[in-house]
Amino acid sequence: MVLKSQVEESLAPHAYILWTPQESPVVLVGPEQRPVTLPLIPLPLHGRKMKSEAPTAIDIGQGVYDYLRQFPDCPHNVQYAEILRDAYPHFLADLGSQIAMLDHKDVDADYVKRKITYLKIFALLEPGKVSLFQTIGIAYYDLALTFSELRHCYRHLVSAAAFLQKADHLKSGDVGVQNYLGQIDYLMGDYPGAIRRWSQLIPSLADEKIRTLFKEKVARLEQDGLPEEPMVNHLEAIGAAMAAYGQGSVREALEIMEYLEEQTPVVQEFPSAQFYVLLALCRRQTGDTGGAMVALQKALELDPDFGPAKEEMEALTARETM
Repeated sequence: MVLKSQVEESLAPHAYILWTPQESPVVLVGPEQRPVTLPLIPLPLHGRKMKSEAPTAIDIGQGVYDYLRQFPDCPHNVQYAEILRDAYPHFLADLGSQIAMLDHKDVDADYVKRKITYLKIFALLEPGKVSLFQTIGIAYYDLALTFSELRHCYRHLVSAAAFLQKADHLKSGDVGVQNYLGQIDYLMGDYPGAIRRWSQLIPSLADEKIRTLFKEKVARLEQDGLPEEPMVNHLEAIGAAMAAYGQGSVREALEIMEYLEEQTPVVQEFPSAQFYVLLALCRRQTGDTGGAMVALQKALELDPDFGPAKEEMEALTARETM
């Protein structure tokens, strides 16, 4: 075999090339050296491995594994996942162990994104497994409401809805799925959709307290009028304030944060110590030390052990007593 010019473009041409063999390659798997024939499709290889001769079985496996972890939605993704399953099962075992590790500790947004990617690979191999789509959808939902990801809240909610709808298609009526879809409808401003979903799941709720909670949520939307603006807009505005603050546009960030606190229900519906710390930082840097103290007090009321709030409060208090 010799290397062949590419028909498809790599999603990361600086790091990977797509190698199309002239005939289906065969790799030998396991101690017994069992032959596995790979599909005749473009296969991702690390660019540094590109030679005039055909790549080794190790080159192919490592390239497919790394590429799919980076681009789980790429063309040929199902076939790449099947290659790992059939010819390189140790890579899937590695993915499973990493998912298990991520499940047992508090992780930041980057780790949640990594977990989602790994779960997507398993979902390619088990398209009928409801729990995988449900888990991915919930992970996207949680990511959407992670403070550092609020600027991308809408995009994450769209992804969450897509996977939860797949789960619902496979197992219609699941209470947990319907609840998340109703919450996404609410956040996105589809209030009739939220009312419909929550109303449908109420009869299936065995716990009287939970049933009452959902009845109250539906009644609030029906009786108190609908919010003028979707909640996702307010959440993304927090993300915009964070971005402005990070770029040094502190007054712009302060205007956004004070508008959100005073004119929207976001702090009531999503109380967050991080919100008030950001507000305090904006106020302090614009000379409003008293306002910063008030914001920090609110942060500590929500979470007395929140480190950034405690540190900022100590710094302001020390400055005031000097």
